[in-house]
Amino acid sequence: MSQRIFGGKTNYGQLAGILMLDSTIPRIPGDPGHAETFSFPVRYRVVKGFPFQDLVEIRKDHLGLVIEAALDLEQEGVQFIAADCGLFSLFQKDLSGALHIPFLGSSLNLIPLVSAFLPLEKKIGLITGDTRLLKNDHLQAANAERGRLVIRGMEGSPEFQRVVIQRENELDVEQMKKGVLEIAKSLVGKGIGAVILECTNLITFRSTIQKVLRVPVYDAVSLVEFFAEGYRRREFFARYMA
Repeated sequence: MSQRIFGGKTNYGQLAGILMLDSTIPRIPGDPGHAETFSFPVRYRVVKGFPFQDLVEIRKDHLGLVIEAALDLEQEGVQFIAADCGLFSLFQKDLSGALHIPFLGSSLNLIPLVSAFLPLEKKIGLITGDTRLLKNDHLQAANAERGRLVIRGMEGSPEFQRVVIQRENELDVEQMKKGVLEIAKSLVGKGIGAVILECTNLITFRSTIQKVLRVPVYDAVSLVEFFAEGYRRREFFARYMA
């Protein structure tokens, strides 16, 4: 039986599209901005000219730039699109309305899902880049219940502030890990049943948090991998289905 292949694109096989802020900070495996994080092909698009402050100050002045970049990825044939910053929860509805493929705006959207499965007395530890930047609007846009959260931020980590916030181009991995370790220890004894990482720059250190708290840790990569699994075709008991 012959197989028919249809065209219409200039390139093929890229499952996920990743929207990137216009930043050149170092990125290491674990960060969605590093292609080796994923076991499947991804395609990147930088949102040129988009100011990070729009995400912090709850502004949609440059929303058109984000939509344009996302539409470019859709046109290039990706099956779904994710953003590289959890504060993009602010634009979830806007992007979902503009695209014809799924948009995964933020790991914050995992909060209601994970909450539904935890014992009622358990809290979710939410680790963000800086608690001063995470607003109620970001949580509300993700339908996240603040009362279920114990929120910690990396504003006390000099390495995180220097590299991620001030956007310097050299990362001391051990110093960054040290900051994450301190945050994880601060959640011990707080009744944590799971942790969600808002900031994508922290995902590399997921296992550090798991070792300290001994609870599941979820993040933007977890969300991307969850969606990717839905597109993978697996044949179960194929010999019985012939």
